[in-house]
Amino acid sequence: MTAAVGDEQVVVAILASQQTHGKLGAVIGHVIEAGARAASLDDRTVLVGPYDPCGECDVCRRGGAAVCPLRVGRDALGDRVIAAARYCVPLGEGLELPVPAGAAVAGDVALAYTLYARTGIAPRDPVVIVGASPVARFLVEILLAKGCTPIVIADPAYAVWCEWLRGKGVAVAGDREAVAVAIAAQGITGRAARVIAAAPDSAAAAAAFTGPRSTLTVLGPVASLPGELVAREVSVIPVVGMHPDLVVEVAAMCIKGEIDLAAGTALTENTEMRAVVVKR
Repeated sequence: MTAAVGDEQVVVAILASQQTHGKLGAVIGHVIEAGARAASLDDRTVLVGPYDPCGECDVCRRGGAAVCPLRVGRDALGDRVIAAARYCVPLGEGLELPVPAGAAVAGDVALAYTLYARTGIAPRDPVVIVGASPVARFLVEILLAKGCTPIVIADPAYAVWCEWLRGKGVAVAGDREAVAVAIAAQGITGRAARVIAAAPDSAAAAAAFTGPRSTLTVLGPVASLPGELVAREVSVIPVVGMHPDLVVEVAAMCIKGEIDLAAGTALTENTEMRAVVVKR
């Protein structure tokens, strides 16, 4: 056994990877070596997220895996990685994902689901998404599967993006008035909107769509936010990474067709609103 591999770790030969938010690598790969307490994963195909939190500290116990002070990240990927077995999601036995697209499940797809979960959205809550990114694309599909119809702030210049959104039955808006009209059309007026910035550079724009007592979920890192959010008693929820415990849920959604993984990824170049995965 490799000396660097602990009892609860595995060595994964990378089949495909995705450079996710923050340039950390999420992978799909094959376990070629397993520690004594990880033997059940030996010779399995697994999903591996961009980092391993410790899972034991107070930060982790309060849901802060992405900011665990003891987390181990994978900033640079070679042809294999050492990962904590507890955060590897084994595939097979009904949970099958394609290669290379499956790498995005532990990356941008899980990140999108983390935004949804941290925001605490209930069915028919008014939800506004700001930010043109692959994460936004997956977030739209997650919300639709959960019984919510989001309103997306989109630049008409992104014609393919806008066409895809309308094809999903999602309202496309450009200003606060259009958002109000879309919320009224859904018959969900009277509730504070949940606003999600699905890209770090869209945080300030997203803040402009918040109202009194609304919620703003921000995909970080973000240098600063407008000070008037406090005057409106807006609740700000920062998200800087995916939560590894959510990978199983999003993998199942991909299997059920609720998330179009194939259409949401590209193999060699970053096309409009698609995550890039690279086959090894």
